[in-house]
Amino acid sequence: MKGSRKGATPPLMQAWLESANADWTPSYPFDSPSVTNEVRGALLAEQRGLCVYCGKRLKLEKPGATFHIEHFRPQSKYEAHACDFQNLFLSCGLKDDEGMPSPTCGNHKQNWFEEECHVAPSYPDCTLRFRFSLTGHVLPTAVDDMAAERMITHLNLNHPELVKDREYVLMLLDEGSLTEDDFFADGKGESYAHIVFQHVGLLMP
Repeated sequence: MKGSRKGATPPLMQAWLESANADWTPSYPFDSPSVTNEVRGALLAEQRGLCVYCGKRLKLEKPGATFHIEHFRPQSKYEAHACDFQNLFLSCGLKDDEGMPSPTCGNHKQNWFEEECHVAPSYPDCTLRFRFSLTGHVLPTAVDDMAAERMITHLNLNHPELVKDREYVLMLLDEGSLTEDDFFADGKGESYAHIVFQHVGLLMP
């Protein structure tokens, strides 16, 4: 898991939340384009431009196709958290490049959540709960970490495409073709930057 460095609720969103009254209650999707845009931008910055789960680079050009706003605690079970900024993240798109349902991350997770057995997406703590083998597979750092196992399964983090991508990145890193400096610039990371920095014993900026 990549995780995020969560910050305070953005100002426009905070004002929007505070405008609740007897006739109107804030709900998701937001009914304000400016709030939506602010939230997306804030989440992208917190996550250094990467999916909160698999760590692939996100693009904001096609909402729903290349990314979506993810509720870590699902709206269906945690209605009170639907507009809680601390519960919002950016995840890979709902569809893959062929227009089919995305096989990983938030779309695969769907409405799964276990309060007593999960790994909160907080960087760097969550990333340290996982280790990435040179074959590209992700495993719990501790063999008895059931919560990490559940996250791997429910996010489908060992999907063949993710495994292949991670193996290739780590191979280039170990042979010296790339360094961690190639994976972070201007406040954003390249795909799997969190794995690269972990591999060389560093934290992402």
